[in-house]
Amino acid sequence: MGGVSVESKGGGRKSVDSQVNMVPMIDLLISVIAFLLMTAVWVQTGALQASQPRGAPSQDTPPDQPQDQLKIQITESGFHVGITQTDNRDIANGPQALDELRRLLTERHNANQQQREVWVQPDSTVHYNAIIEVMDVIYEIWGNGRAPNTPIRDTVTIRFL
Repeated sequence: MGGVSVESKGGGRKSVDSQVNMVPMIDLLISVIAFLLMTAVWVQTGALQASQPRGAPSQDTPPDQPQDQLKIQITESGFHVGITQTDNRDIANGPQALDELRRLLTERHNANQQQREVWVQPDSTVHYNAIIEVMDVIYEIWGNGRAPNTPIRDTVTIRFL
């Protein structure tokens, strides 16, 4: 067992010897080091790799013409899809809501094949599953007709408001 001994020198006095146990301190130090190593690994695995699709405008180059932003607002009552307020279409929540959204987004995509961005704005009361279902519909529609080796992230970018 590791310890520290303090020797006293002097005549006639009592020697003061104390044993300090170093094992618990070493155990604590090893535990802290292990914890720091694990958290460093978790920080790296928790990172999200993101890239812009090919052909998307970069931040350095100004766009030639402003792109209309297709927005999908997700609420508990349904979906609101449109580019402007006058163009906005409402889809009531129900068993056929995702099919109606799929049909409407297919029309929009066929009308403008160059559009590569879809903005999604979920309400704070919407369940996470509803957001994922909308994202799946978007990836399904924009993924049709792409080359087999082309990743889906190169065909559409989903942004959140």
